[in-house]
Amino acid sequence: MRFIKLLSAGIAALCAPLAPAFAQKCEPAEGRSAYFVEREVAGNRDFNEYLEGPGWTFQLKRAPHGWDIRLNDENGLDLTQMTPPLRGAPNPREIYGWHFRNAGNTGPNTGDVNAPQHLRLFGFDPALSGTGGYRPNAAGGVAPENQPGRGALTIKDMGLADLDEGEKARLNYLKFNVCMTWPKTQREHQMEAADAAEMTELRKVTPELIEMMDSCGLDYEMYQITPYLTPVELGGDFDADDAHDQVVPIIRKADGKRGLFFCRALTYGDVVGMTGRMGAHLTPAYFDSIDWWALHTGPARQGAGGTPPPALKGDAVTIGKEGASSVLIYWTGSEYSSYWQGD
Repeated sequence: MRFIKLLSAGIAALCAPLAPAFAQKCEPAEGRSAYFVEREVAGNRDFNEYLEGPGWTFQLKRAPHGWDIRLNDENGLDLTQMTPPLRGAPNPREIYGWHFRNAGNTGPNTGDVNAPQHLRLFGFDPALSGTGGYRPNAAGGVAPENQPGRGALTIKDMGLADLDEGEKARLNYLKFNVCMTWPKTQREHQMEAADAAEMTELRKVTPELIEMMDSCGLDYEMYQITPYLTPVELGGDFDADDAHDQVVPIIRKADGKRGLFFCRALTYGDVVGMTGRMGAHLTPAYFDSIDWWALHTGPARQGAGGTPPPALKGDAVTIGKEGASSVLIYWTGSEYSSYWQGD
């Protein structure tokens, strides 16, 4: 029993004849969702990845000579089953080792074995869910480009075994990427509506919140609570006095400058981020570009600057830019300071 690992150096050339009919960017579009992943699978294992939005599972199911592409709904129904051909020549959803070998299994497939190669195009139909399965028509399936859902699996690398003459080669390793796009399902629309409603609620500046910040002395002639961060308020115990504290995002009405307003025990208020440097590095300009924040509890972790983390007296707030840097803001006992967490 011999085996070999093959690098797919000529993938672009092999895929070119098929690509124009199926070309589509792997990104969401109006009314359509998208999924892209690059992974590996080896041995006798299946590959499974759950798609939370539609509630499907993309699967490479282990078969005797390789893997089978499946897209199963919540009840285990394969939504790709209409992909032709349904009989006769190998289906592109079947990724088997002998597809890449010649008829005698003495070398690479140079065309004498009629089988798809490194690009596997498949279609699927979300409407199959709940039907009990597809009933083939006389045409023997629906071409992938004519199906509502479209998938393309590209083989990037592979390992083959059972390469002795006369044997049937099998795949024992597969590195691949897969792109799928489909019309958004009812479940996805419902989830988006629920997320939007939740986001609206999290961004709501209520009369009660305005009154609470007023009790801490927020000057509403100069400042305004503005939900440029979500949620619009965070609660904790920032000064470790066992009383509940809150912090909200604010802007300065005169120029739109961003900052935070800390309200301790509904009594003591502090505007942060409008003027002056905080700690060693944090300047007011940083607050104008942040797009997320979170409550920090427990000890501070080691930051990027090499200086030891502060010993926090209470809870803290982390502010940051998505995909970039973040900063810890904490109460020292007399004022607010900062500690750079890094990128």
